This record gives sequence, C-alpha cells and structure tokens, in this order.
Amino acid sequence: VRGLSSFFNLNPDLSEWKNLHDTKLVIDGNNLIYMLYYSSHLECVYGGDYDRYAAAIRNYFGVFKTCNVEVILVFDGGHDVSDRKLKTCQRRLQDRLTTAKAIARTGAANQKILPILAHDVFKDVVRELGISVMQCSSEADEEITAIANHFGCPVASQDSDFYIFDIAGGFIRLDSIANVPSTIAVGDAKVSALSCRWYHIDHLLAHFPGFDRCLLPLFATLLGNDFVNGSTFENFLGRIKLPKLSKRKLKISKRHTNMIGLLHWLQTATSVEGTISQVLVTLKSGVRDEAEKSIRDAVIRYGTRSSSFVRNFQDGSRLELLNLSGAPFPRWFAEQFFSGVLSPYLLNVAIVHKVFHLTQIDCFEMPSSYACSLPLRKTLYGLVLAAEEGSDVAIEEFDREGKNMVRRLERPSYEVSRFGRLPKLHEIEELDVLTRRRLFDCVFEFDACVLKYPEPLHIMLAVVSYWLHHACSLTNENLLRSLLLNTVLLRLLPRATQSSKKVCGKPRSASDDPNPTNIEEVLLGVQDEQVTQVVIDETCKNFSKFWSRPTHNHARHFDADLVYSCCQLQTCLMFARSINRVLLQPYRDAQFHRLFNGTFLYNFTKELDTRPKPDLFIAEYLGRGSPLEVAFSGFYKEFRSVLPDRCFVRRAVPSRKKKKNRNVRDKHTDEEESEESVVLLTNRFADL
Repeated sequence: VRGLSSFFNLNPDLSEWKNLHDTKLVIDGNNLIYMLYYSSHLECVYGGDYDRYAAAIRNYFGVFKTCNVEVILVFDGGHDVSDRKLKTCQRRLQDRLTTAKAIARTGAANQKILPILAHDVFKDVVRELGISVMQCSSEADEEITAIANHFGCPVASQDSDFYIFDIAGGFIRLDSIANVPSTIAVGDAKVSALSCRWYHIDHLLAHFPGFDRCLLPLFATLLGNDFVNGSTFENFLGRIKLPKLSKRKLKISKRHTNMIGLLHWLQTATSVEGTISQVLVTLKSGVRDEAEKSIRDAVIRYGTRSSSFVRNFQDGSRLELLNLSGAPFPRWFAEQFFSGVLSPYLLNVAIVHKVFHLTQIDCFEMPSSYACSLPLRKTLYGLVLAAEEGSDVAIEEFDREGKNMVRRLERPSYEVSRFGRLPKLHEIEELDVLTRRRLFDCVFEFDACVLKYPEPLHIMLAVVSYWLHHACSLTNENLLRSLLLNTVLLRLLPRATQSSKKVCGKPRSASDDPNPTNIEEVLLGVQDEQVTQVVIDETCKNFSKFWSRPTHNHARHFDADLVYSCCQLQTCLMFARSINRVLLQPYRDAQFHRLFNGTFLYNFTKELDTRPKPDLFIAEYLGRGSPLEVAFSGFYKEFRSVLPDRCFVRRAVPSRKKKKNRNVRDKHTDEEESEESVVLLTNRFADL
C-alpha cells in the first residue's frame, strides 16, 4: 500500500516492543530472500556469492531455533491469470533493467539487484535445515494471513499490506527483529528471545474510534497498491477534507495527508456497499465499472478467505493444483510444487503462458544472457505443455533486447534430437530412471560415456558443456578453469580451521555448512584421508585473497564481458534445474551454493589472464604433485579434451616485462609493485 510503510516509520508508537520466543512465526518467504541477501552485504555485481548467502541463511534461522521459534515459510506462486499485477511486474522489470545498466557501466556496488539463483539457494538451504516450506498457487499474502490465524501466531514481512490484514497474532516487520537473542525472565525461568516491533490493527484504529475494520481493505484500495493504480481515485481523494490532527497524536508528512483524510472520512462510514457507492459517483462513467471490480476484488483479497493449506492442516485435505481448463495437474507435480521444489516459473508457463526474465549484469550491446538458454526453455515448455501439443500455444517472454524490455513469443519444442517425442506430465512418473537420464542428456547434447567423474557433478558438467557450445560470445578458457576449481574449493572451505577461513576480512562460521561433501564427490581418485587438515588449511590460505571484492579504477576496468559469460551460465543452470526436477530428478541436483561464488570466479579468472602458464599457476597453489593437484589437473584436462577449441577466445600469452634497472625506483614504481603484491601469493609464483 503506497505510503503506508513510511507512515508507520513516522509513528513508531503504533507498534510496541515485544520479545519473540516459544511460538510459531509465519514468514513471507519472498520478502526474506531479498532482505537477507541485501542485509548480509553480499556481492551482486559478479553473479552472486551463493556460498556466503547459504551461510547467512543458516545463521539467520539458527537464531530462531535458539529462541524456540518455529518458522513457517510461505512463498508466492505463479502470476494471476487475470493479469491484475501485469503493470506492476513490468514496472519492476524496468526498474531492475535500469539498475543493471547502471552497475554494468563501472561495476559500481552502490546499487544492488538480487542474483537470479538466490531463490533456489534459499529454498535449498531451508530445506536442509528442516524448516516448513509452503508455496502458494498464486499471491501468498492471503494464505500467509490464513495460516497465521489458524495457528494464532504473528506474521513477519516487509510488505505493508500486512498492516491492513486482520491478523490475530499481529504483524512484525522483518527488519525490526533483533539479530542477537537476549535472555529474559518468564515466570521463574530464563529464556532466549528476540526483540521486535509488534503491530496489530487495533493500534491504528484506536486513533479512529468507531472505525469499522471491515473498511480497511477499502482504505488500502483507494490509496493504491500493486493491484490498483492509485491515480484512479485521485479525484475522489481530492474532495476529502483533512481533519485537525492535534488530538490524534499522529505525525504525518505532506504525502500522508490523503491517507489521514481517508481514514477520517471512513470513520463515519456505516457500510461497505454505501461507501463504494459514494466513491463511484465521483468517477467518470467510463471508468466506474473497472474501478468497482477493482474495489470488490480488493475487499475479497484482504478479507477472511478459505485456505487450502489450513484445510490440509485440519483434516488432511489433499492440495490440488488446477490447470487453465480446471483439470488437476498430476499428483506428483502438485506435491512438488506446493512444497516449493518446483519453481513458480513452471506454473506461469502452464497456466498464464507468460514469463518474466530478470535482467542480469549483461553486456547490453549483446543479446540477453537468457538467449543462450532458449533451446532449454523451449524443451521445458514442451515438457510442461506436452498435453497441449497441436493447440498452437506460445509462451510470452518478457526480456531485454539491447537496453529495453521487449515481449517475444516462443513456441514449445515437443521433440528432442536422439530421443524423440517428449512425454506428457502424467507419463513422466511411468518412465524408468535410465530413460529419464537419457532424455536429460539428449536435451543437453551431453555424452556422459566419454568422461569419468563423480555422479554428483553430472548436471554441472552437462550444463557447462551446453553453455560453452551455445554462449552468445566466446568464453575465456580461464573462466572454465576457475569454475571447476571453485567447485573443489567450496568443498574444502567448510572443513578449514577458523584461522584459515578469513574471507573478505571476516572469519567464516564453523557451522557454515553442517554437511560438507567429501572431496571424492568432486574429484575421482582422491580419498578423504589424503586431504589432511594441513593441506586443507594451506590451500584455503593460498586462495583466500580471491574471495574479496576487487577494486575497479582506470587501471583495472570492470570486465563486463567476463560477468556476461557468468550470467549466461546462470540462466543455463536455472533451467537445467527445472528440467531435472520436472523429470523427477534422474540426476542429483546441482547445489548452487556449493559450486558458484561469482566474486572468486571474477578475481581468479582475471588473475589467470595475467599468467603465461595458468595451469602451472593453479598447480602451485594446490601444491604441485599433491593428490589434490594431480586429481584436479587430470579432471580439468579430461573435461577440456571433449570441448572444441572454437568455444573459447584465442588467448594472447602475456609476457613479463624486464626491468632495466632493478635498483632504480621512483614513487610511481613503488605504487605499482604495491598493487601487484595484492595478487601475487609469493615471488616464486611470479613467472607462472
């Protein structure tokens, strides 16, 4: 609701401090994904530091566990088929595009956009933690309210709509919840609790005696929200007189005058129907019907409604997901969707036939980073819509073209080369795992038989191979080296001692990853006992400087081409996950927080670009001749051998300039060498 958050910020007395402990708490999952990434000060420029995001998620929920707060996460589902929020979605896409363009110019970190795999990382980690996850078929606000009222507990969100919903347990802004628990006395016992600002609609209505709370939805609608354009009712709001405020003890700014005037006017209203009639007569006849529908829809939306999740809690009623014709999706599909395993993107494909692609830090003179994954999406569309083959259905994609947002129509692919016709959704469950694996490999044109590698890496290697073959620009081979090395290092970091975990100047928590994978899951031939604690600590120290944000200036320009390559890879990873999950996971999912740190990829690739012998440089850092180095070197060479040279940029080997006189220095030379020392580990690596 426009202006509502700032109004409550001006009037903190409308909420009260409370201690949160020994209760359930329903959290708006979509809100938390954004808030936690941004509040953790994680990088957005280089594609996402997903391992650090995973650590932040674990730490965040660990605090709730300490205070015996049982969290229930509820997520938005697909877009509304009525397109009520279409303009809002388009505006947000345009805002994100504007921000991405600003970042791409210089790599400036003063603006932020959420990396596109953050949603998947968040859901993966909370699932590991055993937290309850519920994903709605569409907008989640009403379900969040219904679930909270069922349990009699509060809702936590940043969404100002929850100031309007009648929530018995009250509303807590996410950013008001303390990060550190305190110890309080409850009776004779001492418990851990989190302080927070707690709000209930009675706090607001106390300033407007006689106000019927049934009119609050009307208040929100007339002000304007994501579903209703506030300008529709400007003429009506302009007729309302502002009351004297001295007795109400409320602080307002100029932008809040209409809000207070509307509350005062509604205070004297006697019924919803009569109030709607009074509003409509002030509008032009040509907009009345549409305005009335918007008002009535909003009254229903904010009011008490039945909840499929609550019915499931009460009597075990089955959760059904219906397609556009009203027929149910297969049971496995519905179960996977409502538990958050399947992406809402799939529902947008199946029901709305409309998808929105979030702009990344692209090269804006090049095609969108989503262009290289188009064949994957067309296959995904075909899997979801196979039952509609022959109906001439097309998916409307909203994506950037150049520096502007455009709409494109893309038709599903219903056949895959070397496999044949795609199965319908209800047929997938009947296919054996080998058939589903063959279908996945055919989609990615990946011949698994020519390589030896651990099974957990299958999806990653298939996606990397696909990306290199379909990228809109040739790839820097050093990025491939960095990517495979990153996968190994992210297995080692959680097992390093605290003194070796100093990344970006801060030690990583020992509980960063409570279930670190064994090294043999990424490198064949290396036994876990061969990688001793000394080896792990030394290796992590060697690479520690590459996890810190790089400095961009006139001498070290932001490499937009490198980031653009990473962006293309991420779109391929995202749609590969959806394909694997629609096929009921014939392969183990790639866990993005265990294979991708964008800052490391950027820094280490740039470092390798300065090295005439990048493979030798990596070998020295891993410990030349060690089991770890030998296994990684073999792994890289084998994978590289199946990739054609045409996928990569031809590299000019850097030469090391000789100094004419090593004893003659000036201030400028000292400064240059000081800068060089940031990227050199020791002098013995200088020629590598």
